[in-house]
Amino acid sequence: MEAAVFRPALRNLLPALLAGALGGLLVGGVADVPLPLGALFGAIAAAIAIGVRQLTGVRIVATEAGLSVKGGGAPVEARWGELRIGFGRTPRADGSLQRYAILADARGRSFAFGERAGVGPCAPVRGLDGDEVEVVDLRDAALLLALVVQRTPAWWILPPALQGLALEPVNAPEPAPGLSGAATTAASANPGRPRVGLLGLATKLLGTIAKAAKTTSVAWAAVSAAAWGVLFSWKFAAALLIQLFVHEYGHVHAMRRTGMRVRGLYLVPFLGALAVTDDAFTSRRQQAYVALNGPFWGALFSLVPAGLWLWTRDPLWAAVATWWAVINLFNLLPIAPLDGGRVMQAFAYSYSSTLGVALTVLGLGGAVAVGTAFGYELVWMIAALGALELLAESQARAGGRALRLLPERARFGPAHFAWLRGVLGPPASPQADVLLARELARMEHAARAAPLRGPELVAWGLGYAALAAALLALVAFMSHVPGATIAAQLLS
Repeated sequence: MEAAVFRPALRNLLPALLAGALGGLLVGGVADVPLPLGALFGAIAAAIAIGVRQLTGVRIVATEAGLSVKGGGAPVEARWGELRIGFGRTPRADGSLQRYAILADARGRSFAFGERAGVGPCAPVRGLDGDEVEVVDLRDAALLLALVVQRTPAWWILPPALQGLALEPVNAPEPAPGLSGAATTAASANPGRPRVGLLGLATKLLGTIAKAAKTTSVAWAAVSAAAWGVLFSWKFAAALLIQLFVHEYGHVHAMRRTGMRVRGLYLVPFLGALAVTDDAFTSRRQQAYVALNGPFWGALFSLVPAGLWLWTRDPLWAAVATWWAVINLFNLLPIAPLDGGRVMQAFAYSYSSTLGVALTVLGLGGAVAVGTAFGYELVWMIAALGALELLAESQARAGGRALRLLPERARFGPAHFAWLRGVLGPPASPQADVLLARELARMEHAARAAPLRGPELVAWGLGYAALAAALLALVAFMSHVPGATIAAQLLS
């Protein structure tokens, strides 16, 4: 079983990145580098420095055998049964008190941790060996304490009302009927199923459009339409937003079919669009399915203006079809958080977490290189979003590894973790409890995410390649038509 690694919480990340960007601006001004490029590289340098500090700084490694603290002052290492634990409070600079827990090994070497929730540092505490120990603001501190409770064991930490309470872990939503092969076969083999006529098809289509409109944020759509209209023309804005809407609704449709809760569909000015869910992927198959549904719907919809061009020979329709195809091809690039990047992650993480992280970082580095070489500022922004998503994915997977180490996971629910977090920090608000439950659900899904098997890897890989080939063929077919040549030249 993989080890779980706990690291200090990342606080004040935005000011550090802004400081790096400011430093990049100053260096760029001296070295005659374009200011946006200097700011970007400064922010990237700050992010790299923060990442190195996180990787090499203090960290707690938990395994089935025991726990060790590395990268700090005196190393702490003990088997679970040898750990000693205590609790206390220490003053902060503002006069309030910080709750903390302290662990000690057989030699008295100690490590103190808590959850400061963005509050400033607190005074050091005295370890079992008499040395002063810093109270580390630890991410997922309650999860580490839960491991101590179950592995040491130290059930006495919990109040009596929670000690005997058995709860089932958060279950992953089941795929909707019709997604699995067996359900689809059974439905198609049913001879008594009524056929849908044109009226029924039209009614279903109108229902789908109404549901999609309800999901979409009207305010964001209006701002996007105005922004693209000012930058180009209202015709270009309308064509672009229609394709973005259809593409993202393909993701929404796939999310709902696999049981995911959809928060909304947002058309973001100058960036594109995104479909937001409150859930994590429960399997790599689901991740690939949701990712490919966007460009699949977009590719199918691109056939509409292509057909209109064949019928009318109006070059406007050829231009629309080509631009729509290029938009979906761009989304198939293997760069997170683009759809191609999500498919790549589904493949890579099915082999190992290390390969998934490595390929994601490689894709982000390639995106930055391409954006720098060709001056595509949009690619830089996508790479920045991908880096944030990689951070969230890594944190969820780290929490998932910790959950797998709980020997009696079914005995701990959100109420237990909320109580343990209260032991380590300030009292939580109802909103914080909701966020904690949501984060636990994401960790649970990450812990249970089923990898793609060999035949599935081949099938989804062929589907990805076929979709990209079809879009390329559509662009090539339209490339000779005036109006479509500009979009086609982007691929040359």
